[in-house]
Amino acid sequence: MNDSIDRRELAFKALAGLAGAALGWIPVELVSHGHTITQVESFWTQVLGIVSMALFWGLVGGLIVGAQGKSLQITPAVTRRSLIGLLICFVIGVPAVYYSNVVFTAILSAGGWGANQTGSELYLRAARIVGWVLMGFICGAGVGLASGSLSDLAGSLRNVIKGAVGGWVGGFVGGVAFDIIGANASGLYSRLFGLCALGLAVGLMIGLVQELTKSAWLNVEAGRLRGRSFNIDRAVATLGRAEENVVGLFGDPGVQPRHAVIERHGNDYLLKSLAVQQGVTVNGNRVETVTLREGDRIGISNYELSFHLRRASAPGARPAAPPRAAIRTEAAPAARAPSGAASVPCLIDAGGARHDLRPSAPTTLGRAMDNDIVVADASVSRHHATIVPQNGGFALRDLSSQNGTFIRGQRIDGARQLSDGDDVRLGDAPFVFHG
Repeated sequence: MNDSIDRRELAFKALAGLAGAALGWIPVELVSHGHTITQVESFWTQVLGIVSMALFWGLVGGLIVGAQGKSLQITPAVTRRSLIGLLICFVIGVPAVYYSNVVFTAILSAGGWGANQTGSELYLRAARIVGWVLMGFICGAGVGLASGSLSDLAGSLRNVIKGAVGGWVGGFVGGVAFDIIGANASGLYSRLFGLCALGLAVGLMIGLVQELTKSAWLNVEAGRLRGRSFNIDRAVATLGRAEENVVGLFGDPGVQPRHAVIERHGNDYLLKSLAVQQGVTVNGNRVETVTLREGDRIGISNYELSFHLRRASAPGARPAAPPRAAIRTEAAPAARAPSGAASVPCLIDAGGARHDLRPSAPTTLGRAMDNDIVVADASVSRHHATIVPQNGGFALRDLSSQNGTFIRGQRIDGARQLSDGDDVRLGDAPFVFHG
């Protein structure tokens, strides 16, 4: 399975579909208990059957939509999403169930089934699978519709298509599982386990299709939500502490309710900072507006997120930018200083950017955004090293980094005095010291 697939997303949607199906089984069982396929049903029994199945799909779809936050907390935002999903899937589920029953009955009739008359088991299984596929298709479309935004009709349409594809595949898998389970269980348990398998399959397949077709996403590399992933599947995706954000960065007081926004313009994704004081950094440089590239590191308070594009791995796509060492500052980096020309002790990185050192206090270096010099390189530890004033000069101290700290090609253990012109390397990130 591709590393870009968010397994947490798949697990939450599959379990949400399972939970929705378990709840939806209750009204279905209350209506259908004791009834057989060959039994002639009254008008109101048929109506109740359609409503109960539509409610089943509403609960499945509603919980799948609510699970998009990938959190076990029942918050107002999760409740609101779930109710919207339930309502949409229930409303479109009524005609979906009705016409699925029409198709189901037609296939049964072709197989010799009728009032008080049994027919071919093969036709029964085919009818059930076709019925589940049709209903799964509609339910998936409802999930996609509920997941979209009225301000992004194109994105909403894509979500509807993705949801519908995942729904019909899930309906097929669930329909097959229903008969396998039904062959080894009584009617009540057959419906319970069969419908649960159906809901689980629909949730899993909807999530899988959405993951396989996503175009851009953010991975949380550092911060309270480390390990989470957020799909950027809308024209406008906000980042911040408030629940309504597409990318919710909770538990950090340094993150504003609406801290930044990512806008999609064709194939490009534009990051804009909305926080005047706290700001946003990309690869260590404070930015106001910047076009994101594959692998860019976004810093928001103590959070660090990496940006990824699906098309970056496609033939002919723009290659990913190499890791870049960068300082967390608003000022543009200076050109490379010649040896001995710097009036203030500094480090010069491989790109020629100058990073001044604190003259009377330690200067910290590492990948985390709270360092004085932020080095956006995967080989650099979060808190990699420090440069301290010592004996009228400066000494470089390694902070038990994973990939080591080097002076003139030799790995150091502890602190080592620096001389003007020394080649310094943090992991794979090279610098030149000027003092």
